[in-house]
Amino acid sequence: MSVALDRRTTAEQAARGVKLRGRHAIVTGANTGIGLETVRVLALCGAQVTMACRNADRARVAREGLIAGAGGRIDATQLELAELDLASLASVRAFAAAWIESSRPIHLLINNAGVMLPDRRETRDGFEAHLGVNHLGHFLLTVLLLDRIRQSAPARIVNVASDAMHFAALDEELTDLNWETRRFSGMRSYGSSKLMNLMFAGELNRRYGERGVAAYALHPGIVKTELARDQPWWMLPVGLLMWPFMKGVDRGAATTVYAATAPELERAGQTIYFSDCAPARTPKLAGQPGPEARLWQRSAELVGLGERGRDGG
Repeated sequence: MSVALDRRTTAEQAARGVKLRGRHAIVTGANTGIGLETVRVLALCGAQVTMACRNADRARVAREGLIAGAGGRIDATQLELAELDLASLASVRAFAAAWIESSRPIHLLINNAGVMLPDRRETRDGFEAHLGVNHLGHFLLTVLLLDRIRQSAPARIVNVASDAMHFAALDEELTDLNWETRRFSGMRSYGSSKLMNLMFAGELNRRYGERGVAAYALHPGIVKTELARDQPWWMLPVGLLMWPFMKGVDRGAATTVYAATAPELERAGQTIYFSDCAPARTPKLAGQPGPEARLWQRSAELVGLGERGRDGG
């Protein structure tokens, strides 16, 4: 019997009947929260999964926990660990170079990792952290791997965004992406980075949707994860009040898994943003070819891709 897909759907239910044997996925931020649950479910479907994580020790413990808790349904050979720090462009380049050298395919790229911070912090390359980690790190990773993804088609790229994008402070000209001239707002900066995740997916579809690469973005819901660990102490009462209404990671990862595996999403379509495994409302700036192309070009300049970043290959 089919299961209705809604906010109560778990990641396993979203992938029911899906077979991924012979498919290879990369999941960033895979050692905790919805990233870890995404890895678990993709592996249960038969996929080979590379857990791309910043902290190697925590990733190792998470991998061992998945295998031990799977009751023999996940083979140790299905899960690989790789170091990736999205706050360092050098780390992103090293990860991508090692992957290209390995000659392995990429059928699924799940850009899951992210930060949510109340104050202005910078990455190792001097970018405001939301911009640098949530968008630019994933942008560079994706573009460097695009040739391999295209060669592996049909393939999908899934960006974990957030409905916080409705608080974004972006304009059509993408003014002051690095928050150097404006008064900083943690929520508006975070929302801007999540809107960039969606706009990046839109431009990917515009460029590669007809070449076997489908890109999607999603809102996982308000989930019981470590994402809010950096919030100030006075937010604790708010979190405690919301806790009973938050999703567990099993439901929080459902829309990620849906976007990555649903047969009806094999080919890129007009709907690219989902929440609760269903199409969701997007801000006005999303879906506009001009700003999305402008974001691609600006991002390519910021991460030093130069001419290569113009067409992604």
